[in-house]
Amino acid sequence: MMTLKNAKILDIFSGEVLDANIIINNSSIEMVDFNCSVEKGKVIDLKNKVVSPTFIDGHIHIESSHLTPGEFEKLSLKFGVSKVVEDPHEIANVLGLEGIEFILNDTKYLDLYITAPSCVPSTNLESSGAKIGMEEIEKLMKLDKCLGLGEVMNYMGVINEDEEILKKIEIAKKYKKVVDGHCPQLRGELLNKYISKGVMSDHEAVDIEEAIEKLRLGLKVMVREGSVSKNIDLLEGLKDKDLRNVILVSDDINLEDLRRGYLINSLRKALKYLDPLDAIKLVTINPAEYFNLNIGIKPGNSADLIIYENFEEFKIYKVMIKGKFYEDLEFKSKKDAKVKNSVNVKYKKEDLNIKLDEGKVRVIKPIKNSLITKEIILDAKEAKKLMEENKINRIYVLERHKGLGNVGKGLVYNFLNKGVLASTYAHDSHNLIVVGNNLDDIIIAIEKIKEIGGGFVAVDNGNVEYLRLEVAGLMSPSLERFEEERKKLYKFIEGWSQFEDPFLTLSFLALPVIPELKITDKGLVKNLKLVDYLIKS
Repeated sequence: MMTLKNAKILDIFSGEVLDANIIINNSSIEMVDFNCSVEKGKVIDLKNKVVSPTFIDGHIHIESSHLTPGEFEKLSLKFGVSKVVEDPHEIANVLGLEGIEFILNDTKYLDLYITAPSCVPSTNLESSGAKIGMEEIEKLMKLDKCLGLGEVMNYMGVINEDEEILKKIEIAKKYKKVVDGHCPQLRGELLNKYISKGVMSDHEAVDIEEAIEKLRLGLKVMVREGSVSKNIDLLEGLKDKDLRNVILVSDDINLEDLRRGYLINSLRKALKYLDPLDAIKLVTINPAEYFNLNIGIKPGNSADLIIYENFEEFKIYKVMIKGKFYEDLEFKSKKDAKVKNSVNVKYKKEDLNIKLDEGKVRVIKPIKNSLITKEIILDAKEAKKLMEENKINRIYVLERHKGLGNVGKGLVYNFLNKGVLASTYAHDSHNLIVVGNNLDDIIIAIEKIKEIGGGFVAVDNGNVEYLRLEVAGLMSPSLERFEEERKKLYKFIEGWSQFEDPFLTLSFLALPVIPELKITDKGLVKNLKLVDYLIKS
Protein backbone atom coordinates (compact mmCIF):
# COMPACT_ATOMS: atom_id res chain seq x y z
CA MET A 1 0.00 0.00 0.00
CA MET A 2 1.24 3.47 -0.89
CA THR A 3 -0.11 7.02 -0.82
CA LEU A 4 1.00 9.72 -3.22
CA LYS A 5 0.17 12.74 -1.07
CA ASN A 6 -0.44 16.32 -2.19
CA ALA A 7 -0.66 15.49 -5.88
CA LYS A 8 -2.20 17.73 -8.50
CA ILE A 9 -3.83 15.17 -10.74
CA LEU A 10 -4.61 15.81 -14.36
CA ASP A 11 -8.17 14.58 -14.66
CA ILE A 12 -8.60 13.65 -18.32
CA PHE A 13 -12.30 12.98 -17.73
CA SER A 14 -13.22 16.50 -16.55
CA GLY A 15 -10.31 18.43 -18.05
CA GLU A 16 -9.33 19.80 -14.65
CA VAL A 17 -6.19 19.80 -12.54
CA LEU A 18 -7.28 18.77 -9.03
CA ASP A 19 -5.67 18.42 -5.62
CA ALA A 20 -5.79 14.79 -4.45
CA ASN A 21 -4.13 11.95 -2.62
CA ILE A 22 -3.72 8.80 -4.72
CA ILE A 23 -3.95 5.53 -2.80
CA ILE A 24 -2.20 2.61 -4.52
CA ASN A 25 -2.71 -1.02 -3.57
CA ASN A 26 -0.17 -3.33 -5.21
CA SER A 27 -0.44 -2.57 -8.93
CA SER A 28 -3.77 -0.70 -8.94
CA ILE A 29 -5.29 2.59 -7.87
CA GLU A 30 -7.53 1.95 -4.85
CA MET A 31 -8.77 5.47 -4.23
CA VAL A 32 -8.49 9.06 -5.44
CA ASP A 33 -9.13 11.27 -2.37
CA PHE A 34 -10.02 14.82 -3.39
CA ASN A 35 -10.21 15.85 0.28
CA CYS A 36 -6.51 14.99 0.67
CA SER A 37 -7.26 13.43 4.06
CA VAL A 38 -6.80 9.68 3.50
CA GLU A 39 -3.32 8.18 3.82
CA LYS A 40 -2.49 4.46 3.73
CA GLY A 41 0.80 2.59 3.81
CA LYS A 42 3.98 4.31 2.74
CA VAL A 43 3.37 8.04 2.21
CA ILE A 44 5.23 9.98 -0.47
CA ASP A 45 4.67 13.75 -0.41
CA LEU A 46 4.61 15.02 -4.01
CA LYS A 47 4.51 18.65 -2.83
CA ASN A 48 1.94 19.71 -5.43
CA LYS A 49 3.61 18.05 -8.41
CA VAL A 50 1.29 17.40 -11.35
CA VAL A 51 0.44 13.74 -12.01
CA SER A 52 -1.04 12.45 -15.26
CA PRO A 53 -1.91 9.03 -16.63
CA THR A 54 0.77 7.37 -18.73
CA PHE A 55 0.44 7.55 -22.50
CA ILE A 56 -0.89 5.44 -25.36
CA ASP A 57 0.86 5.31 -28.72
CA GLY A 58 -2.12 4.56 -30.92
CA HIS A 59 -0.15 3.51 -34.00
CA ILE A 60 3.36 2.16 -34.06
CA HIS A 61 5.52 -0.41 -35.74
CA ILE A 62 7.86 -1.44 -32.94
CA GLU A 63 10.03 -3.13 -35.54
CA SER A 64 11.04 0.37 -36.71
CA SER A 65 13.00 0.80 -33.46
CA HIS A 66 14.92 -2.37 -34.39
CA LEU A 67 14.43 -3.64 -30.86
CA THR A 68 12.36 -6.62 -29.80
CA PRO A 69 9.35 -5.52 -27.70
CA GLY A 70 11.04 -6.71 -24.51
CA GLU A 71 13.94 -4.35 -25.20
CA PHE A 72 11.73 -1.55 -26.58
CA GLU A 73 9.76 -1.37 -23.33
CA LYS A 74 12.88 -0.39 -21.40
CA LEU A 75 12.80 2.96 -23.20
CA SER A 76 9.07 3.43 -23.78
CA LEU A 77 8.22 3.00 -20.10
CA LYS A 78 11.03 5.32 -19.04
CA PHE A 79 9.22 8.13 -20.86
CA GLY A 80 5.73 7.19 -19.73
CA VAL A 81 4.37 5.25 -22.71
CA SER A 82 2.73 2.25 -21.05
CA LYS A 83 0.35 1.17 -23.82
CA VAL A 84 1.06 0.76 -27.52
CA VAL A 85 -1.11 -0.33 -30.41
CA GLU A 86 1.32 -2.22 -32.58
CA ASP A 87 0.61 -2.96 -36.21
CA PRO A 88 2.90 -5.98 -36.68
CA HIS A 89 2.75 -6.05 -40.46
CA GLU A 90 6.54 -5.70 -40.63
CA ILE A 91 7.28 -9.00 -38.89
CA ALA A 92 4.11 -10.55 -40.37
CA ASN A 93 5.48 -9.92 -43.87
CA VAL A 94 8.53 -11.97 -42.88
CA LEU A 95 7.23 -14.66 -40.51
CA GLY A 96 3.42 -14.50 -40.58
CA LEU A 97 1.52 -15.61 -37.47
CA GLU A 98 4.73 -16.93 -35.91
CA GLY A 99 6.12 -13.40 -35.90
CA ILE A 100 2.93 -11.89 -34.47
CA GLU A 101 2.90 -14.45 -31.67
CA PHE A 102 6.49 -13.52 -30.84
CA ILE A 103 5.57 -9.80 -30.67
CA LEU A 104 2.61 -10.46 -28.36
CA ASN A 105 4.58 -12.50 -25.85
CA ASP A 106 7.83 -10.57 -25.53
CA THR A 107 6.99 -7.80 -23.02
CA LYS A 108 6.74 -7.90 -19.24
CA TYR A 109 5.29 -4.50 -18.22
CA LEU A 110 4.32 -2.76 -21.45
CA ASP A 111 0.66 -3.27 -22.38
CA LEU A 112 1.09 -4.27 -26.00
CA TYR A 113 -1.97 -4.54 -28.19
CA ILE A 114 -2.07 -5.26 -31.90
CA THR A 115 -4.16 -4.61 -34.94
CA ALA A 116 -4.34 -7.52 -37.37
CA PRO A 117 -2.24 -6.74 -40.46
CA SER A 118 -4.68 -6.14 -43.29
CA CYS A 119 -2.27 -6.13 -46.20
CA VAL A 120 0.33 -8.88 -45.96
CA PRO A 121 1.60 -8.66 -48.58
CA SER A 122 0.56 -5.05 -49.18
CA THR A 123 0.35 -5.64 -52.95
CA ASN A 124 1.29 -8.25 -55.54
CA LEU A 125 4.06 -5.90 -56.65
CA GLU A 126 6.57 -7.43 -54.22
CA SER A 127 7.40 -10.84 -52.71
CA SER A 128 6.74 -11.33 -49.01
CA GLY A 129 7.72 -14.15 -46.69
CA ALA A 130 4.17 -14.86 -45.57
CA LYS A 131 0.51 -14.11 -46.23
CA ILE A 132 -2.18 -13.07 -43.78
CA GLY A 133 -5.48 -14.10 -45.31
CA MET A 134 -9.06 -14.30 -44.06
CA GLU A 135 -8.40 -17.37 -41.92
CA GLU A 136 -5.50 -15.67 -40.13
CA ILE A 137 -7.47 -12.42 -39.68
CA GLU A 138 -10.34 -14.35 -38.09
CA LYS A 139 -7.93 -16.11 -35.74
CA LEU A 140 -6.33 -12.81 -34.67
CA MET A 141 -9.67 -11.05 -34.14
CA LYS A 142 -10.55 -13.59 -31.46
CA LEU A 143 -7.62 -12.41 -29.33
CA ASP A 144 -8.38 -9.90 -26.56
CA LYS A 145 -5.17 -8.08 -27.38
CA CYS A 146 -6.20 -7.60 -31.00
CA LEU A 147 -8.09 -4.30 -31.18
CA GLY A 148 -8.99 -4.28 -34.84
CA LEU A 149 -7.84 -4.42 -38.43
CA GLY A 150 -4.50 -2.76 -39.14
CA GLU A 151 -3.98 0.09 -41.57
CA VAL A 152 -5.78 -0.72 -44.81
CA MET A 153 -3.06 0.36 -47.22
CA ASN A 154 -4.74 -1.07 -50.27
CA TYR A 155 -7.10 1.89 -50.45
CA MET A 156 -7.66 1.48 -54.18
CA GLY A 157 -8.67 -2.12 -53.50
CA VAL A 158 -11.29 -0.84 -51.05
CA ILE A 159 -12.53 1.78 -53.50
CA ASN A 160 -12.66 -0.75 -56.35
CA GLU A 161 -14.43 -3.23 -54.05
CA ASP A 162 -11.75 -5.90 -54.01
CA GLU A 163 -13.46 -8.91 -52.46
CA GLU A 164 -10.62 -10.01 -50.19
CA ILE A 165 -9.94 -6.67 -48.50
CA LEU A 166 -13.65 -5.97 -48.04
CA LYS A 167 -14.08 -9.37 -46.38
CA LYS A 168 -11.27 -8.53 -43.94
CA ILE A 169 -13.06 -5.30 -43.04
CA GLU A 170 -16.29 -7.23 -42.50
CA ILE A 171 -14.53 -9.66 -40.16
CA ALA A 172 -13.37 -6.71 -38.01
CA LYS A 173 -16.91 -5.33 -37.95
CA LYS A 174 -18.27 -8.73 -36.93
CA TYR A 175 -16.05 -8.67 -33.84
CA LYS A 176 -16.94 -4.98 -33.22
CA LYS A 177 -13.34 -3.87 -33.56
CA VAL A 178 -11.78 -0.84 -35.21
CA VAL A 179 -10.60 -0.55 -38.82
CA ASP A 180 -7.50 1.61 -39.21
CA GLY A 181 -6.98 3.37 -42.52
CA HIS A 182 -4.06 4.45 -44.67
CA CYS A 183 -4.92 6.75 -47.57
CA PRO A 184 -2.28 9.35 -48.46
CA GLN A 185 -3.55 12.31 -50.50
CA LEU A 186 -6.99 10.71 -50.91
CA ARG A 187 -9.66 13.38 -51.20
CA GLY A 188 -13.19 14.02 -52.39
CA GLU A 189 -15.35 11.28 -53.89
CA LEU A 190 -12.71 8.55 -53.60
CA LEU A 191 -12.12 9.37 -49.91
CA ASN A 192 -15.87 9.23 -49.28
CA LYS A 193 -16.11 5.80 -50.88
CA TYR A 194 -13.11 4.54 -48.88
CA ILE A 195 -14.68 5.68 -45.60
CA SER A 196 -18.08 4.25 -46.55
CA LYS A 197 -16.65 0.73 -46.47
CA GLY A 198 -15.96 1.00 -42.74
CA VAL A 199 -12.53 2.62 -42.38
CA MET A 200 -12.33 4.62 -39.14
CA SER A 201 -8.94 6.38 -38.99
CA ASP A 202 -6.03 7.69 -41.05
CA HIS A 203 -2.46 8.67 -40.21
CA GLU A 204 -1.27 9.68 -43.69
CA ALA A 205 -2.46 13.29 -43.99
CA VAL A 206 0.42 15.56 -44.93
CA ASP A 207 -1.33 18.92 -45.35
CA ILE A 208 -3.89 20.78 -43.29
CA GLU A 209 -6.69 20.77 -45.88
CA GLU A 210 -6.44 16.99 -46.23
CA ALA A 211 -6.47 16.49 -42.45
CA ILE A 212 -9.49 18.75 -41.98
CA GLU A 213 -11.47 17.01 -44.73
CA LYS A 214 -10.77 13.64 -43.17
CA LEU A 215 -11.76 14.95 -39.72
CA ARG A 216 -15.01 16.38 -41.10
CA LEU A 217 -15.85 13.05 -42.70
CA GLY A 218 -15.63 11.29 -39.34
CA LEU A 219 -12.17 9.75 -39.41
CA LYS A 220 -9.95 9.69 -36.38
CA VAL A 221 -7.05 11.81 -37.59
CA MET A 222 -3.76 10.42 -36.30
CA VAL A 223 -1.10 13.11 -36.40
CA ARG A 224 2.29 11.48 -36.92
CA GLU A 225 5.44 12.77 -35.32
CA GLY A 226 7.85 9.95 -35.93
CA SER A 227 11.38 9.54 -37.16
CA VAL A 228 10.52 9.73 -40.86
CA SER A 229 7.18 11.54 -41.17
CA LYS A 230 6.94 14.65 -39.04
CA ASN A 231 3.46 16.10 -39.35
CA ILE A 232 3.02 17.86 -35.98
CA ASP A 233 2.37 21.10 -37.87
CA LEU A 234 -1.07 19.71 -38.82
CA LEU A 235 -2.11 20.86 -35.36
CA GLU A 236 -1.89 24.44 -36.63
CA GLY A 237 -5.00 23.81 -38.71
CA LEU A 238 -6.68 21.45 -36.26
CA LYS A 239 -6.22 23.43 -33.03
CA ASP A 240 -9.49 25.35 -33.42
CA LYS A 241 -11.47 22.18 -34.26
CA ASP A 242 -12.96 19.67 -31.82
CA LEU A 243 -9.88 17.65 -30.89
CA ARG A 244 -11.70 14.56 -29.59
CA ASN A 245 -11.04 12.79 -32.89
CA VAL A 246 -7.36 13.73 -33.08
CA ILE A 247 -4.66 11.35 -31.84
CA LEU A 248 -0.89 11.88 -31.69
CA VAL A 249 1.14 8.83 -32.78
CA SER A 250 4.67 7.89 -33.75
CA ASP A 251 4.14 5.31 -36.54
CA ASP A 252 7.89 4.68 -37.02
CA ILE A 253 10.50 5.59 -34.43
CA ASN A 254 14.24 5.09 -34.21
CA LEU A 255 16.57 4.85 -31.23
CA GLU A 256 17.48 8.56 -31.19
CA ASP A 257 13.85 9.63 -30.97
CA LEU A 258 13.18 7.04 -28.28
CA ARG A 259 16.12 8.42 -26.32
CA ARG A 260 14.89 12.00 -26.84
CA GLY A 261 11.69 11.16 -25.00
CA TYR A 262 9.36 9.40 -27.44
CA LEU A 263 5.84 10.84 -27.07
CA ILE A 264 7.00 13.31 -24.42
CA ASN A 265 9.15 14.94 -27.07
CA SER A 266 6.19 15.06 -29.46
CA LEU A 267 4.04 16.68 -26.77
CA ARG A 268 6.66 19.38 -26.26
CA LYS A 269 6.44 20.16 -29.97
CA ALA A 270 2.64 20.22 -29.71
CA LEU A 271 2.87 23.08 -27.18
CA LYS A 272 3.47 25.41 -30.12
CA TYR A 273 -0.19 24.86 -31.03
CA LEU A 274 -2.01 23.60 -27.92
CA ASP A 275 -1.99 24.12 -24.18
CA PRO A 276 -0.63 21.19 -22.14
CA LEU A 277 -4.07 19.94 -21.08
CA ASP A 278 -5.34 19.69 -24.64
CA ALA A 279 -2.07 18.21 -25.88
CA ILE A 280 -2.05 15.40 -23.35
CA LYS A 281 -5.54 14.28 -24.37
CA LEU A 282 -4.11 13.34 -27.78
CA VAL A 283 -2.10 10.52 -26.14
CA THR A 284 -4.50 9.53 -23.35
CA ILE A 285 -8.27 9.77 -23.49
CA ASN A 286 -8.57 10.22 -27.27
CA PRO A 287 -6.81 6.96 -28.23
CA ALA A 288 -8.36 5.23 -25.20
CA GLU A 289 -11.88 6.01 -26.37
CA TYR A 290 -11.12 4.99 -29.95
CA PHE A 291 -9.61 1.64 -28.96
CA ASN A 292 -11.85 1.10 -25.90
CA LEU A 293 -8.93 0.99 -23.47
CA ASN A 294 -8.93 1.82 -19.78
CA ILE A 295 -6.79 4.81 -18.90
CA GLY A 296 -6.90 7.64 -16.41
CA ILE A 297 -6.44 8.19 -12.70
CA LYS A 298 -9.45 6.39 -11.31
CA PRO A 299 -10.17 3.54 -8.86
CA GLY A 300 -9.50 0.09 -10.29
CA ASN A 301 -7.18 1.24 -13.04
CA SER A 302 -3.57 0.17 -13.18
CA ALA A 303 -1.29 2.54 -11.27
CA ASP A 304 0.42 3.83 -14.40
CA LEU A 305 1.36 7.42 -13.67
CA ILE A 306 3.70 10.21 -14.72
CA ILE A 307 4.83 12.68 -12.06
CA TYR A 308 6.14 15.94 -13.49
CA GLU A 309 8.93 18.18 -12.33
CA ASN A 310 7.47 20.83 -14.64
CA PHE A 311 4.19 19.97 -16.31
CA GLU A 312 4.12 23.09 -18.50
CA GLU A 313 7.28 21.83 -20.23
CA PHE A 314 6.47 18.09 -19.88
CA LYS A 315 9.59 17.57 -17.77
CA ILE A 316 9.28 14.18 -16.03
CA TYR A 317 10.18 13.65 -12.38
CA LYS A 318 9.13 10.00 -11.96
CA VAL A 319 7.23 7.32 -13.88
CA MET A 320 5.18 4.64 -12.13
CA ILE A 321 4.20 1.43 -13.91
CA LYS A 322 1.76 -0.98 -12.27
CA GLY A 323 2.47 0.50 -8.85
CA LYS A 324 6.26 0.45 -9.13
CA PHE A 325 8.57 3.29 -9.96
CA TYR A 326 10.44 2.79 -13.21
CA GLU A 327 13.77 2.46 -11.40
CA ASP A 328 12.42 -0.57 -9.51
CA LEU A 329 11.17 -2.52 -12.54
CA GLU A 330 12.90 -5.83 -13.20
CA PHE A 331 12.92 -6.45 -16.91
CA LYS A 332 13.24 -9.82 -18.57
CA SER A 333 16.77 -11.13 -18.82
CA LYS A 334 18.30 -11.13 -22.30
CA LYS A 335 17.61 -14.21 -24.34
CA ASP A 336 17.98 -15.43 -27.86
CA ALA A 337 14.75 -14.84 -29.75
CA LYS A 338 13.38 -18.14 -30.97
CA VAL A 339 12.42 -17.33 -34.52
CA LYS A 340 13.66 -18.97 -37.69
CA ASN A 341 16.36 -17.59 -39.96
CA SER A 342 14.76 -15.35 -42.55
CA VAL A 343 17.57 -14.47 -44.97
CA ASN A 344 17.56 -16.66 -48.08
CA VAL A 345 19.04 -14.61 -50.92
CA LYS A 346 19.90 -15.98 -54.36
CA TYR A 347 21.26 -13.82 -57.17
CA LYS A 348 23.80 -13.68 -59.99
CA LYS A 349 26.35 -10.92 -60.48
CA GLU A 350 24.90 -10.11 -63.90
CA ASP A 351 21.55 -9.36 -62.21
CA LEU A 352 23.18 -6.15 -60.96
CA ASN A 353 23.93 -4.74 -64.43
CA ILE A 354 22.30 -1.39 -65.21
CA LYS A 355 22.52 -0.16 -68.81
CA LEU A 356 22.88 3.58 -69.33
CA ASP A 357 23.86 3.78 -72.98
CA GLU A 358 20.91 5.45 -74.68
CA GLY A 359 17.36 6.65 -74.23
CA LYS A 360 15.88 8.03 -71.04
CA VAL A 361 15.69 6.62 -67.51
CA ARG A 362 13.43 6.96 -64.50
CA VAL A 363 15.10 8.07 -61.29
CA ILE A 364 13.65 7.94 -57.75
CA LYS A 365 13.91 11.30 -55.98
CA PRO A 366 13.44 10.99 -52.19
CA ILE A 367 11.93 13.93 -50.28
CA LYS A 368 13.18 14.86 -46.82
CA ASN A 369 10.77 14.19 -43.92
CA SER A 370 8.29 12.46 -46.21
CA LEU A 371 7.45 8.95 -47.35
CA ILE A 372 6.48 10.29 -50.76
CA THR A 373 9.04 10.27 -53.57
CA LYS A 374 9.03 11.91 -56.98
CA GLU A 375 9.95 10.55 -60.39
CA ILE A 376 12.50 12.45 -62.41
CA ILE A 377 13.34 11.52 -66.00
CA LEU A 378 16.86 11.98 -67.32
CA ASP A 379 18.79 11.22 -70.47
CA ALA A 380 20.63 7.94 -69.87
CA LYS A 381 24.01 9.43 -70.65
CA GLU A 382 23.37 12.32 -68.26
CA ALA A 383 22.39 9.80 -65.56
CA LYS A 384 25.62 7.88 -66.21
CA LYS A 385 27.65 11.07 -65.75
CA LEU A 386 25.81 11.90 -62.52
CA MET A 387 26.43 8.35 -61.28
CA GLU A 388 30.16 8.83 -61.84
CA GLU A 389 29.88 11.96 -59.64
CA ASN A 390 27.89 9.99 -57.01
CA LYS A 391 24.89 12.28 -57.51
CA ILE A 392 22.87 9.28 -58.68
CA ASN A 393 23.15 5.84 -57.09
CA ARG A 394 22.32 2.33 -58.14
CA ILE A 395 19.54 0.80 -56.05
CA TYR A 396 18.51 -2.86 -55.87
CA VAL A 397 15.95 -4.96 -54.01
CA LEU A 398 16.71 -8.70 -53.73
CA GLU A 399 14.02 -11.15 -52.61
CA ARG A 400 15.25 -12.71 -49.36
CA HIS A 401 12.49 -14.98 -48.03
CA LYS A 402 12.17 -17.98 -50.33
CA GLY A 403 15.24 -17.83 -52.56
CA LEU A 404 13.23 -16.84 -55.63
CA GLY A 405 16.16 -14.99 -57.21
CA ASN A 406 14.18 -11.81 -57.94
CA VAL A 407 16.31 -8.67 -58.30
CA GLY A 408 14.65 -5.29 -58.87
CA LYS A 409 16.99 -2.53 -60.04
CA GLY A 410 16.85 1.20 -60.59
CA LEU A 411 18.40 4.57 -59.84
CA VAL A 412 17.99 6.98 -56.94
CA TYR A 413 18.86 10.67 -56.96
CA ASN A 414 21.29 12.26 -54.51
CA PHE A 415 21.00 9.62 -51.78
CA LEU A 416 24.63 8.65 -51.06
CA ASN A 417 27.75 10.64 -51.86
CA LYS A 418 30.00 7.68 -50.99
CA GLY A 419 29.88 4.03 -49.96
CA VAL A 420 27.22 1.33 -50.07
CA LEU A 421 24.35 0.63 -47.67
CA ALA A 422 22.38 -2.62 -47.42
CA SER A 423 19.46 -3.53 -45.18
CA THR A 424 16.87 -6.24 -44.60
CA TYR A 425 14.49 -3.63 -43.16
CA ALA A 426 12.66 -2.43 -46.28
CA HIS A 427 8.92 -1.80 -46.20
CA ASP A 428 6.70 -3.65 -46.54
CA SER A 429 7.96 -7.10 -47.44
CA HIS A 430 11.41 -6.43 -45.98
CA ASN A 431 13.46 -7.84 -48.78
CA LEU A 432 17.14 -6.94 -49.04
CA ILE A 433 17.66 -3.38 -50.29
CA VAL A 434 21.06 -2.11 -51.43
CA VAL A 435 22.14 1.36 -52.57
CA GLY A 436 25.51 2.65 -53.83
CA ASN A 437 27.67 2.62 -56.93
CA ASN A 438 30.70 0.39 -56.34
CA LEU A 439 29.63 -3.06 -57.55
CA ASP A 440 32.37 -4.87 -55.59
CA ASP A 441 31.21 -3.16 -52.38
CA ILE A 442 27.58 -3.95 -53.26
CA ILE A 443 28.41 -7.66 -53.46
CA ILE A 444 30.36 -7.49 -50.19
CA ALA A 445 27.33 -5.87 -48.52
CA ILE A 446 24.92 -8.53 -49.80
CA GLU A 447 27.16 -11.36 -48.62
CA LYS A 448 27.62 -9.75 -45.19
CA ILE A 449 23.86 -9.47 -44.78
CA LYS A 450 23.56 -13.19 -45.48
CA GLU A 451 26.34 -13.97 -42.99
CA ILE A 452 24.83 -12.04 -40.05
CA GLY A 453 21.24 -13.20 -40.66
CA GLY A 454 19.89 -9.75 -41.47
CA GLY A 455 20.49 -6.18 -40.37
CA PHE A 456 22.32 -3.12 -41.63
CA VAL A 457 25.64 -3.17 -43.49
CA ALA A 458 27.82 -0.31 -44.74
CA VAL A 459 30.80 -0.81 -47.06
CA ASP A 460 33.35 1.66 -48.40
CA ASN A 461 36.22 0.38 -50.54
CA GLY A 462 36.03 -3.01 -48.85
CA ASN A 463 35.81 -1.64 -45.29
CA VAL A 464 32.73 -3.00 -43.51
CA GLU A 465 30.61 -2.07 -40.49
CA TYR A 466 27.36 -3.78 -39.58
CA LEU A 467 24.49 -3.99 -37.13
CA ARG A 468 22.91 -7.39 -36.47
CA LEU A 469 19.11 -7.64 -36.60
CA GLU A 470 18.79 -11.37 -36.49
CA VAL A 471 15.17 -11.42 -35.30
CA ALA A 472 13.37 -11.61 -38.66
CA GLY A 473 16.05 -9.38 -40.16
CA LEU A 474 14.27 -6.51 -38.37
CA MET A 475 15.13 -6.45 -34.66
CA SER A 476 17.88 -6.97 -32.11
CA PRO A 477 17.23 -8.93 -28.91
CA SER A 478 19.73 -6.78 -26.97
CA LEU A 479 19.39 -3.02 -26.41
CA GLU A 480 22.97 -2.77 -25.15
CA ARG A 481 24.50 -4.62 -28.13
CA PHE A 482 22.25 -2.73 -30.54
CA GLU A 483 23.37 0.64 -29.18
CA GLU A 484 27.03 -0.33 -29.36
CA GLU A 485 26.86 -1.64 -32.94
CA ARG A 486 24.65 1.22 -34.07
CA LYS A 487 27.03 3.83 -32.68
CA LYS A 488 29.97 2.32 -34.59
CA LEU A 489 27.94 1.94 -37.79
CA TYR A 490 26.53 5.45 -37.79
CA LYS A 491 29.92 6.96 -37.02
CA PHE A 492 31.29 5.04 -40.02
CA ILE A 493 28.63 6.44 -42.39
CA GLU A 494 28.70 9.99 -41.06
CA GLY A 495 28.53 12.44 -43.96
CA TRP A 496 27.53 9.82 -46.52
CA SER A 497 23.98 11.10 -47.01
CA GLN A 498 21.89 14.26 -46.79
CA PHE A 499 19.27 12.25 -44.86
CA GLU A 500 19.43 12.26 -41.07
CA ASP A 501 18.89 8.50 -40.83
CA PRO A 502 19.75 7.04 -44.25
CA PHE A 503 18.84 3.46 -43.29
CA LEU A 504 15.36 4.50 -42.18
CA THR A 505 14.82 6.65 -45.26
CA LEU A 506 16.12 3.81 -47.45
CA SER A 507 13.55 1.44 -45.96
CA PHE A 508 10.67 3.46 -47.41
CA LEU A 509 12.06 3.56 -50.94
CA ALA A 510 10.78 -0.02 -51.27
CA LEU A 511 7.20 0.78 -50.14
CA PRO A 512 5.07 0.52 -53.31
CA VAL A 513 1.78 1.70 -51.78
CA ILE A 514 3.15 5.22 -51.26
CA PRO A 515 3.47 7.53 -54.32
CA GLU A 516 5.21 8.21 -56.63
CA LEU A 517 8.15 6.00 -57.68
CA LYS A 518 9.42 3.11 -55.53
CA ILE A 519 11.35 -0.14 -56.04
CA THR A 520 10.63 -3.76 -55.07
CA ASP A 521 12.18 -7.12 -55.93
CA LYS A 522 9.95 -7.11 -59.02
CA GLY A 523 11.23 -3.76 -60.31
CA LEU A 524 10.25 -0.09 -60.21
CA VAL A 525 6.70 0.74 -59.16
CA LYS A 526 5.06 3.98 -60.25
CA ASN A 527 1.72 4.68 -58.58
CA LEU A 528 1.00 0.96 -58.08
CA LYS A 529 2.12 -0.14 -61.56
CA LEU A 530 5.36 -1.90 -62.50
CA VAL A 531 7.55 0.10 -64.87
CA ASP A 532 11.08 -0.30 -66.26
CA TYR A 533 13.88 2.02 -65.28
CA LEU A 534 14.54 2.43 -69.02
CA ILE A 535 11.89 4.40 -70.89
CA LYS A 536 11.36 2.94 -74.31
CA SER A 537 10.90 5.49 -77.07
